[in-house]
Amino acid sequence: MIGWSIGLRFTRTILSHALKALPRILLSIIALMMAGGACAGLLVWLGGLDPLTAFLATSPGGADSVAIIANSAKVDLPFVMAMQTTRLILVLIASPRLARLVAGRMGFKEKAVS
Repeated sequence: MIGWSIGLRFTRTILSHALKALPRILLSIIALMMAGGACAGLLVWLGGLDPLTAFLATSPGGADSVAIIANSAKVDLPFVMAMQTTRLILVLIASPRLARLVAGRMGFKEKAVS
């Protein structure tokens, strides 16, 4: 029911806006994946970790999914979870500031919350 409710609210304007944003979104996804791969490569090269541990430690996405995969593979599970937890904390700290920066550059003004 929730899916139908959301889906029926789509209009041509919303779909056209989504299609215009799609290339930037795809480029952002690719850039995020490449950044994670580069960090994993550095961990393998400089840190001497095995590639799967490095990949799981630096992969973006849900820490719960990474934990399930890491638990079923032969990797350094404490290191993977420590990196994922650190990533989550850094995202929680940096996201509000980054959102304000992007919103300011796009011309949106911050509203006071009372």
